[in-house]
Amino acid sequence: MATVRALHNDAYQDYYLVENKNGIKLALSPFGARALDLIVPVEGKEIDILVGPKDLAGYQENPYYNATIGPIAGRVAGASFQLNGETYHTEDSQSGNTLHGGLAGYDKQTFDATPFQEEGEAGVVFTFTDPDGAHGFPGNVKVKATYRLTDENDYRFTFEAETDKPTIFNPTNHGYYNLTGSPENTIDEHTLQIRASKVGETNEDVTTTGNLLAVADTKFDFLAGRKIGETLLDDPFVFDDNDGVVLTLTAPDGKIALELQTTEPAVVIYTTRDAEAGLAFKNGVMSQHAAVAIEPQSIPGTEAYPQFGSILLEPGKPFLAESRFKLKF
Repeated sequence: MATVRALHNDAYQDYYLVENKNGIKLALSPFGARALDLIVPVEGKEIDILVGPKDLAGYQENPYYNATIGPIAGRVAGASFQLNGETYHTEDSQSGNTLHGGLAGYDKQTFDATPFQEEGEAGVVFTFTDPDGAHGFPGNVKVKATYRLTDENDYRFTFEAETDKPTIFNPTNHGYYNLTGSPENTIDEHTLQIRASKVGETNEDVTTTGNLLAVADTKFDFLAGRKIGETLLDDPFVFDDNDGVVLTLTAPDGKIALELQTTEPAVVIYTTRDAEAGLAFKNGVMSQHAAVAIEPQSIPGTEAYPQFGSILLEPGKPFLAESRFKLKF
């Protein structure tokens, strides 16, 4: 049966360790409502497939790693948006845009934490109230992020939210993965398959243009599954539908795979590069192409482009999104 324990050490300070009956271990922190470790037992070895810093201080310096991102994942272009005829100005946190919620997004907040154990699963419920006007977004938003591990080898995260004023809301988990267990190894030989025949077009500053492009005959074509190679990505892939598995990431030796199912319409894929190379992380020094971030969410820029759908959060209409990684090993 899956269990959860509250622990403390010098590296992670207060944290929670979830273990399932098959030996998978998931470590979780209230800081940023984030995952710290995701350890898979393979042939007598423990392989930590999450890439991240060695300790809490490292996460404070590199806060996006494996964190809950919000209230808006990705970029709000021009650090402003319109809602019900009013213009809201959000924090400029990157080159004139608002990245991942602003200067003090959810990744930098310490959440309240409530561990739980149920039949066949265990995890932690993280809660936080984002006050009206924080980061420039309207509404007192009550956020609940639930991270769990099941005895069926599912790693799940669920986001829920309620507001007292109309606002926009598009959270994600910013998990960084390397299925070899060390960022000293590149992700070049990982196989990635994404059931997405379109990708959101982006500007040079990675804001979206409102257009969707066909992936056929481009570097974005992962429909049939292929090695990532030296491809650099920071792009939103739009799923053809949400029926079944929409993304699979497989280790170079084929011994570990992640299969994603999600209620979200898209996933942002980011591959690390020069900016991260050389960082001394928990399982080694980051190589040039050390990790792939998999971020299920609505298409960034949806607040400006109604053709992408809606990320409007209104009073009396709670938000709910769930993503599930099936761990195959």
